[in-house]
Amino acid sequence: MTASLSLTTEAWIDFEGRLRGYVRRRVDPASVDDLVAAILLRLVQHQEDLRQARNPIAWALKVAANAVADHHRRRASERRALAEAEGEEAMQPASEDDDEAAAPDQLARCLVPLIRSLPERYGEALMLTEIEGMTQAAAARRLGLSVSGMKSRVQRGRQKLKDALLRCCTIQIDGRGGVIDYRRRADGQRPRC
Repeated sequence: MTASLSLTTEAWIDFEGRLRGYVRRRVDPASVDDLVAAILLRLVQHQEDLRQARNPIAWALKVAANAVADHHRRRASERRALAEAEGEEAMQPASEDDDEAAAPDQLARCLVPLIRSLPERYGEALMLTEIEGMTQAAAARRLGLSVSGMKSRVQRGRQKLKDALLRCCTIQIDGRGGVIDYRRRADGQRPRC
């Protein structure tokens, strides 16, 4: 084994350990292995985007964050489907941990309609980058924009989305910036989430 291969192997093992810790803090223990494998598969499938990323670690963590969000959306969808099949309005979370995990899922369900309510140029940029997980460079190519033009649209779109979301909901955030709770505003001024 050469020194460079050893270093790469060590770096890979370190990254996999950091990724596993990141996922473990965000999902139930039974889902960690499957989700880590799915994230690693996504990274391999999009290795060209990874190579072109200005900050590969940040890009890989964005892929991981998207995978975790997808996992929570799937779980919420499964709970809704089960509740509908049983004729219930909604299933209650079994524990406080499930309740905390459900808050971002519920809030995420509001984001797509809010994104679609933005002016088309900003909504389209956010759907491609934030919901579909494209890099800004790939989204710029798809829309025929410069990368700086796409970055500008995403930044302005995020601000418009934040404004719309804050008109809709009161959001409680933990020390790491994660959503731990939200409440829909009671006034009649909010858009429908």
